[in-house]
Amino acid sequence: MFQAALALARCKSSYSVEKLLFKAVGLNQPFLLGQGLQEAALLGAVAFVFAPNLVAVGSHGHGSQLVDSAYLPLMLWLAARAMRRGGLTDLGWLALAGGFQMLRGHAQIAFYTWLAVGLLLAVELVAAALRPARLPVTIARAAGVGAAMAMAFGIAGFYNLPLRDYARWSIRGGSEGGGVGMAYATQWAMGPWELPTVVVPWAVGFGDQTYWGAMPFTNYPNAFMGVVAALLALVAVLERGTVRVYAAVIALVSLAISFGSHTPLYGFLYRHLPLFNKFRVPVMIILLFQLALALGAAWGWSRLLGERGSSGRNALTGRVLLGAAVLLGLVLVVGVAGQEAWREGYVRSAMAHREGFPREAGLFAYERYVADLGRACLLGLAAVGLAWLVRAGRAPVSLASSGMLALMLIELWPVSGQVMKPVIGMKQVTSAETGRDDVVEFLEKAGPVGSFRIRPVDEFMSNRYAGFAIASIGGAHAAKTRLIQDYLESAFADHPNWLALLNVRFFVTRQPIDSVPGLTRVHQGSGGVFELPRWLPRATVLGEYRVVSPARAILDSVASAAHDPSRVTLLEQDPGLALGPVTGATASITRYRLNDVTVEVETPGPALLRLADLWYPDWVATVDGRPAEILKADHLLRAVAVPAGRHRVEFRFASPAMRQGLMLSGASLLVTLLLLGAGWLRRRVPSAARAPARAAGGS
Repeated sequence: MFQAALALARCKSSYSVEKLLFKAVGLNQPFLLGQGLQEAALLGAVAFVFAPNLVAVGSHGHGSQLVDSAYLPLMLWLAARAMRRGGLTDLGWLALAGGFQMLRGHAQIAFYTWLAVGLLLAVELVAAALRPARLPVTIARAAGVGAAMAMAFGIAGFYNLPLRDYARWSIRGGSEGGGVGMAYATQWAMGPWELPTVVVPWAVGFGDQTYWGAMPFTNYPNAFMGVVAALLALVAVLERGTVRVYAAVIALVSLAISFGSHTPLYGFLYRHLPLFNKFRVPVMIILLFQLALALGAAWGWSRLLGERGSSGRNALTGRVLLGAAVLLGLVLVVGVAGQEAWREGYVRSAMAHREGFPREAGLFAYERYVADLGRACLLGLAAVGLAWLVRAGRAPVSLASSGMLALMLIELWPVSGQVMKPVIGMKQVTSAETGRDDVVEFLEKAGPVGSFRIRPVDEFMSNRYAGFAIASIGGAHAAKTRLIQDYLESAFADHPNWLALLNVRFFVTRQPIDSVPGLTRVHQGSGGVFELPRWLPRATVLGEYRVVSPARAILDSVASAAHDPSRVTLLEQDPGLALGPVTGATASITRYRLNDVTVEVETPGPALLRLADLWYPDWVATVDGRPAEILKADHLLRAVAVPAGRHRVEFRFASPAMRQGLMLSGASLLVTLLLLGAGWLRRRVPSAARAPARAAGGS
C-alpha cells in the first residue's frame, strides 16, 4: 500500500490521480495534495519495512514468508481501491496479485492476507448498513472482491489443489479434527505480558537465553515497532472514517490471534474458520498488527501536517500530545531513575513465567530493559516535540518529516541490526557442491541412487545429504506426512527391524568416531561411516503377509523379535491373495527418478513386491502395462501383487489435483486478463465517444 501510495503521490500529471489516491487510502484532507502525502506514506512504509519482524525472516532465509509479506500492503491497497471504485481493472489486478502471492508458496501469510481483506469487506458492509442508500453498491463491490479472491485461488490452482490434497495426509491435516492439533498449533504464541515489546524490545528479554515470554524460544522481539510509530498511531486514533476503523479492527484481531490459547478467539477460529486449523505459529499474524500500526503512523503524521499553522487546529490533538509527553516523562523518572525499586519484581516475573530461568539472565535482561526503556522515552519525547513544532508551523514540512524519519530509523535500525548480526559476515558463495566432504563422496560411490538410505547420527534433521541424491531417513520438513511422523514419534525408530525395512545401510557421524557397537566401520575421514550387519534392498519380493489392526499397531509389530521383515510384510486390510513360493525371486530397480520408478521382478510364484518408499494415494502402479493396486505395506510403504514369472512393475506419481489445477489456473488467468482488458476498454470507449462530440462543437 505504501509503495503504491508513494509512487502515485509522485505523479504530478493531474489532480485526478492524487484525488484517486486519497480515496484509495482513505485520506480526505485537501491540504495533502503536495509533499505531505508523500512523506506520510514514506513514514508508514519505513515503519513497516524496517520492523525487525520482516528483517528477521529475510536475513534468516525465510524468503517465501518475506516475499508473501511484501504482497500484503499491495493487496490491501488494491482491495480498498476496488471497494471505492468498483472497477473491473481493479478486480483484475487484485486477482493477479493474489494469485502471484499464493504461488510464492507461504500459505499461512497468504491466508492472513485474505483474512485482512475479508475484515475490510466486513467493516465496509457494516458502515454501508448505517447508510442504506450505499448498501447495494457496497454489497456488489464486496462480491466483486470475493470473486477476485476466487480467481486468485484459481490462478494458483496448480499449486493450491495439490496442496489441499496433501494437507489431508500431512501433520497439518492428519490430526483429530483435520488440523495440526491445538497444542501444536499454539506452541509459538505470544503471551499477553509480551505486549510492551511493541515499544521496548528488551521488555521480556531479547531472544535466546534471555527470553522469558510464552513461546518455546525466539531470537528477537517479534512485535517491536517502536515508540515513534506508536505515538503517531495514537494521533491517528483521533481520525474518523471507515478505513481507520478497519485498521483498529485488524490490529485488535491480529493481536488476539497472536496470543494463541491465551485468548478464546484462537480456539473459536480453530474450530470454525475453514483452513485455520492447518497453521501453527500464531505469532506470525503479528504482521497484520504491524501493518495497522504503520498505517496509523502515516495517518497520524498526515493529521499533524493538516493542522499545521491553522487557526482551527483541533485542541484534542494538542491534548493527546501533551498527555503523551507527560506519560513518557513519568515513565522516564519512575522506570529509569527509580530502576532499583523494580529490579527484583522484574526478575521474579521472569523466573515465574519461565521454568528454570536463571536469575543471572533475568538481571542481565533487566539492565538492557531499563536502557531500552530510557531510550524509548527520550525518542518519544523528541517525537512529541517535533510533532508540536510542525503542528505549530514552526518547522518546515520537509525538515520535520526528515527529522521524524530519522527518529524512527534511530529506533528501528539498532534492533533490526541486532537481529541480523548473527548472519552478517563474509559473502557466502553457494553452489550445488556446498556441503560436499569426503563422507559424501564415499556415499556417492557406495551404490547407485535409490539403492540404500543412511541414518545420520548427529545431524538427523539436516537436509544436506538430499542435495547429493543420498537418501536419508532424517531431514527437516514442517509439513511431513502423518505416516512418517507416526514412525518418528514411535519408540522403535532405531529398532534394527525398522532400519532394515527402510533400506538403511549406513550410520553416518559428523565426528570421526572410532567405533559403534555392532557396526562395521567402512570409512573414516572428516566423519565416520558404519555399515549395518543386516539391511534390506529398496525393492523386496515377499511371499507372505499378515493383517494387523489397528494400523498404528504395525509400528510395534515390525519391532517384534519374532518378525522378519525380509520375509513378511504387514498390511492393514486383507487383499485376499494366495502367495508363494518365492525362493530365488529377484527384484532389480532399473529406473529410479523423482516421479517414476521401474522394477524388474522375477518370481517362481505369486508374490508381493514391496518398495521401501513412502505410500501416498497419488502414486499409481502398472504390472506389464496393466493397472495394479498399490497396497499400504508396513504402515508407510508401498506394495504391489505380481504373478509368477518375469514382470515389469512401474510406479508413477500422477496427481489428479495437479491436472485439475493446471486447467483451473489457465481458465482463471484467462478470465483475469479479460477483466483487465474489459476495464481498459471501458476507459477508452467513453473517451473515444467524446472526441467526435468535441470536434463537432469546435466546428
